[in-house]
Amino acid sequence: MTKRLYYPREQQAGSLECEAQALACRQAEGGYEILLDATAIFPEVGGQLSDEGWLYHLQTGRELARVSHAREDGEDVWHLADRPVEVGARVRVKADEARRRDHSAQHSGEHILSGLANRLFGAKNVGFHMANDYATIDLDIFLSEEQLWALERAANEAVQTDLPTEIQVVDGAALDGLELRKKASGLTGEVRIIYVGGVDSCTCCGTHVHSSGEVGYIRIGSAIKYKGGTRLWFACGMRAVEEALAEKIVLDKLARRFSTKGSEVGEAVLRQGDELAACKKELRHRTEELLTYRAAELLAAAEEIGGLRLCAVLLEGLDMAELKTLAELLCKQSGVAAILLSARDGSLLYQLARSQGVVASMKELCLALNGLTGGRGGGREDMAQGSAAITASLRPQDALEQMRAYCRQALKA
Repeated sequence: MTKRLYYPREQQAGSLECEAQALACRQAEGGYEILLDATAIFPEVGGQLSDEGWLYHLQTGRELARVSHAREDGEDVWHLADRPVEVGARVRVKADEARRRDHSAQHSGEHILSGLANRLFGAKNVGFHMANDYATIDLDIFLSEEQLWALERAANEAVQTDLPTEIQVVDGAALDGLELRKKASGLTGEVRIIYVGGVDSCTCCGTHVHSSGEVGYIRIGSAIKYKGGTRLWFACGMRAVEEALAEKIVLDKLARRFSTKGSEVGEAVLRQGDELAACKKELRHRTEELLTYRAAELLAAAEEIGGLRLCAVLLEGLDMAELKTLAELLCKQSGVAAILLSARDGSLLYQLARSQGVVASMKELCLALNGLTGGRGGGREDMAQGSAAITASLRPQDALEQMRAYCRQALKA
């Protein structure tokens, strides 16, 4: 059995260190698992990540092992360490204070957000997950953008009140008579009840800040609809500060780029987006006009084969969408087979199409072209497309001539 000393006791600031004896040590994946009779290292449980820390020789202070994880196994807490510790050795256990502070801030912030979501909107917390670089809450109802703003503002107001975190230990049988936001079911024996920021109360086994002001800052990063409710990503303390600083750097760069104030960047980006959309629309219109003239030129120069016209040509710089548009323009005329190749950015793109009156399979022609070029592609009987990398052994003009010869036979059939 491991005595858990990571919870605050009376006026003590926090149970980050303790003395212990090694009861067992065994090799495990990633190092060695060590069982101690007492620990200040919080194990991964209740949605909260494990502490990390160190084991030191009690008399000399020499570091014996680095602890990267702790886990519960019934009444025991096993510590995953990078080195073995002799069974029976007396050690000083020390938890990583920065990691504990971060986890306690995230967990306490989750209480504040969950309590206020319930108080303001009647939302219930149905899921909580904490990772090393993010934390999420799942609520059972959907919250609008305006409601999320109101929730974030109210949460930070609760932080500013700096009310002390209150911890009450009761017998599990007494839970039914208590008004709490959330009660874990089936609890027996001693149960911890946490009261955070004056806005939340629930059963919880995690570590928490001593007062709501220590959370520092609560920031809702994003939210999505999830299983009929809301999943929101949030950060507290220095995590939230680092996120805000990173976004401010981006905002400042955009403000300089648009020669405007940070508060006006959104309007500037939307305005440029509208201008870009208009330019793209105009470009598509002009490209279609140019391709219409190009299609007329190709039809005029097309090879006549048994009453059909073969438009087989190697172009430069056209992308796949432009090749498809050109093929569609060509095939508005009956009796046309189009074999269009384009060399672009080190690749050979190809589009094959037929119009009414042509029975040759474009799908089969595409497979033949794949074989010639080592490319990949496919499609339907009336239209197919593909691409291949241009290498020293692939000359696009040679591929075109071979396809012309192949198409002559196909169209004559």
